[in-house]
Amino acid sequence: MKYLFYLIFPLLIFSQDPSFHEPWELEGASERIEKYRKTNTILNFNFPTEIKKKNGKLKIKLINHDFKFGVGFTQLRKMRGNMFDLYLERFNEVFNYATVGMYWALTDERSGRKQIDKYYDDIIKWSIKNNIRLKGHPLMWHEGMPDWVRYSKDLDELEVAIKKHMRRLIETYPEINDWDVYNEPVGPFKPHIPYSAIQDWINYKGGIYPAMVEIYQFVNSVNPNKNYSNNHYHAKDPEYFKINEYYVQKNLNFSSIGMQAHMQSNDNVMTESQVWDQIEDYAVLGKNIQFTEITVTSSKRFNNWKDHQEFLAKRDESLRNGKEMDLPSLPEYEDFQASYLKDFYTLVFSHPSVSSITFWNLTDKNAWRGHAGGLLYKDLSPKKSFLTLKQLIKETWTTEISEKINISDSFEFRGFFGDYEGEILVDKKLYKFSFSVDKNTDGPVDLVLK
Repeated sequence: MKYLFYLIFPLLIFSQDPSFHEPWELEGASERIEKYRKTNTILNFNFPTEIKKKNGKLKIKLINHDFKFGVGFTQLRKMRGNMFDLYLERFNEVFNYATVGMYWALTDERSGRKQIDKYYDDIIKWSIKNNIRLKGHPLMWHEGMPDWVRYSKDLDELEVAIKKHMRRLIETYPEINDWDVYNEPVGPFKPHIPYSAIQDWINYKGGIYPAMVEIYQFVNSVNPNKNYSNNHYHAKDPEYFKINEYYVQKNLNFSSIGMQAHMQSNDNVMTESQVWDQIEDYAVLGKNIQFTEITVTSSKRFNNWKDHQEFLAKRDESLRNGKEMDLPSLPEYEDFQASYLKDFYTLVFSHPSVSSITFWNLTDKNAWRGHAGGLLYKDLSPKKSFLTLKQLIKETWTTEISEKINISDSFEFRGFFGDYEGEILVDKKLYKFSFSVDKNTDGPVDLVLK
């Protein structure tokens, strides 16, 4: 018996090592990706003049997924010079979607906003140039507000200010099609939330549910054609499911249900079954599901929230004294981060209800709560996790074709939903073209070549 103990004991220790990731089974994931993320497409080629030669060499390449692989741009605002440019360069190597922090405290209409306005304008111009889709985060929240809002006494005036603020964001940035409407809607009265007049206004409107209905109805009166989403830090909270169910029953116009997953302590690291079951639980509501804020650290995780809070209190004190207190990235946890994210992204990408995954911090520099929660080190060099996601998104989940074809025939291929570029070489003349394929594409794609 003692020999059996010696054999089992090290295995138990190994399996409990928080820096070790046991690979997920991912049963059926590859088949689901093939079924739900790809489609058969027929291309018809229309040449400007009749071409006698019928053989051509065709090349087609996916350049942008329809699925949104995102990063939170909250760190970018503090980047300067070469670091700013390198951050965007790294982002562009892998991702096609960015969440831009537009908290009321940053966009305060009563303060001088020239610097932040220029930042937003620059980001939008760069995103358009690089075919990056944007989400504004958020239109409204019970945190991250200026003091004149937090301590407002006249609730009628506050309501006017709330609606003016949301309208201003939607109309000032028409290039942004996705918006988190009210961030963390079932959270205003949680014990850890500091007081603000937003809470008073919610009570003034009759509580969370009627206040949220009014907010959603208002933003839709401003522009009903945006992709409006709900978002919360704890999707396992039954109140969050209830409020989304209520929105559906009230027939509110919103497209997506957002889920955060900041895995900074061992008890918050989601298992394969927890991830899948959470998606399935919300999929019955018939909305797109977005993983809006994902953190998987390469620093040592805390055991639980209590341990984490103790660290955060010490870190806050250190920052008040002008000293940084960040957790270092560790090699064994870098391995965990890379292997865990490979499985997490594969599983989530395979579910047809999910439309986006946003990793919250691209880099460890200025990472949230001082964790090594980025895919890049502080100097913006890649970690294993960055290279892992790059290989998945840009190499494994891609479509690239090079074939000789008869140009008088249609060409059929199976590929991922997204934007494509292509070319045909016929009789020493090169014809270039582009096209897009999504779930709403119906019938052949007719290409007029010039």
